[in-house]
Amino acid sequence: MKVPHSDATLVAAFLQKEPEAAGELYDRFASRIYGLGLSLLRNKTDAEDLVQDTFLKIWRTGSAFDPGRGSLDTWTLLVARSLAIDLLRRRSLEARKLLSQPKVSEASDEPGPERRAEVSDLFRRANQEMARLPERQRSVLELTYLAQRSTKEVAELMGIPRGTVKSRAHAGMAVLQETFRSGGDDAA
Repeated sequence: MKVPHSDATLVAAFLQKEPEAAGELYDRFASRIYGLGLSLLRNKTDAEDLVQDTFLKIWRTGSAFDPGRGSLDTWTLLVARSLAIDLLRRRSLEARKLLSQPKVSEASDEPGPERRAEVSDLFRRANQEMARLPERQRSVLELTYLAQRSTKEVAELMGIPRGTVKSRAHAGMAVLQETFRSGGDDAA
């Protein structure tokens, strides 16, 4: 039986395109990355893609691994987690874009021009106010409301305590509610 590589030699061998190192790296991490992907992304195909994307990123950025700063396990799972969060953020942005475009129904009970203008203005103001929020509050609101994640999941995704997630969500919602209560005249 072959002795497993140390973290540093495994990454170095992987970067040198040694098939045994690639196999060892895959055997050590693929199932854990897949499990992380299922937990965060809630989709088997996305979790499978996360495994592939993680190994590609390690291939491209493996020279950045520093065994003095932490274990290969931690670094690899942080790479996977970052890729998963990036995907969730992209989806959140796409959802915000879709929400910002009011849909016009073809049904006979279609709202009149005044109601469509009112809804369009509401979407515009909501997007403007979301963009004005600090990134930390905006990210929490996007993950909580647009990506429909629980506070526990958001805390895990962002690497912060649940209480911080709740505080940021509360603070962001308070700003948005105040803007809409006051009519948002300063947003125009």
